Amino acid sequence: MTTKPLDKYVSYHAFSPDGKACALSKDDDAVYIYDTDGSDDTTKWKQKQVVTEHGGRVSGIDWCEKTNQIVTCGHDRNAYVWKQDEKTQEWKPTLVILRINRAATCVRWSPNGDKFAVGSGAKCVPVCHFEEGQNWWISKMIKKHKSSVLDLDWSPNQKYLVTGACDFKCRIFSAFIEGIDSADSDALQDVLGMKDFGECLVEFDQAKAWVQAVSWAPNGNRIAFAGHGSTLTFVHLAAGGHNTQTIYQKCLPYAHTFFTDDDTLVAIGFEHNPTTYKMGGSDTAPEWKEDKLLDECKEEKKAAGGSAASKARNMFQSADSRGQKGKSDVEEKPILTQHKNNILGYQIRGPGKFSTSGVDGRIIQWSL
Repeated sequence: MTTKPLDKYVSYHAFSPDGKACALSKDDDAVYIYDTDGSDDTTKWKQKQVVTEHGGRVSGIDWCEKTNQIVTCGHDRNAYVWKQDEKTQEWKPTLVILRINRAATCVRWSPNGDKFAVGSGAKCVPVCHFEEGQNWWISKMIKKHKSSVLDLDWSPNQKYLVTGACDFKCRIFSAFIEGIDSADSDALQDVLGMKDFGECLVEFDQAKAWVQAVSWAPNGNRIAFAGHGSTLTFVHLAAGGHNTQTIYQKCLPYAHTFFTDDDTLVAIGFEHNPTTYKMGGSDTAPEWKEDKLLDECKEEKKAAGGSAASKARNMFQSADSRGQKGKSDVEEKPILTQHKNNILGYQIRGPGKFSTSGVDGRIIQWSL
């Protein structure tokens, strides 16, 4: 049975670390907090709070597992960090001055939860960290992009950022902040090196289109990025040279990609059906291939009398049989996937588990 829509539209969502609460946006300027009571059935959720600090459409939500703080960004060019009041249990905002003159497009906490990065239409990425002495979130700018930044992701050691932009480029930047990040060298630092904050370390242009989805593997040795031209590129990072592989798809473009483990990637977007990719070969000669579609696409059982859509379809079929053909003689096929429209948001919920949300208003749980 297909999951029932929570609302008409759910663009982005994020669950609390214990899974008992969910924050989501509905393509407006508000953030909706739901009490899930640990249930995946959205019909049992209860709306607890609606926060309306943003003055424009909310374009990103992320819930930090380590600090239990929520960060949101929006088209009003602002970001807010939300903390829950222990007495009232209500969420209170702290404004973050991003210093951008265009809309924010996405936001992501670092693995340790002590800083976050915001993509924007201002061709830059503010990286924000909390300054204890001033009791304020301070932003440092990465300014090497030539167009809007559509997506970003942190490296596992949180010293680097990978970004995707409308200038057809995927880039890796140094995001090291002294006093927050460890200065100790590690395997990934040995590969990418260490430069000053904001310096571009490597650039990829295999997408030949908007790069709208980027992701970093848990082991730090691989990244992936998807282009609006229906391409998916995997990069194996190595000191002797980076190995790249581009897959050209027959499907519609992907809006997001993410690794569930070092050898498995999930891609979601305009096809309504999450797709997994698996790595074969070796680390020195990896070979990625499409694995499977996760949605079995089972047809729903219709109640007696059918839906309004089926009734309309029957009427046109009846008119066609009498010679009264409409503008199109091709019967519209039903959408058999659980998502009935574009998938816009996701969150990894655990090993091999994640959730997705989309234009159809559904939040669906998946397990590999």
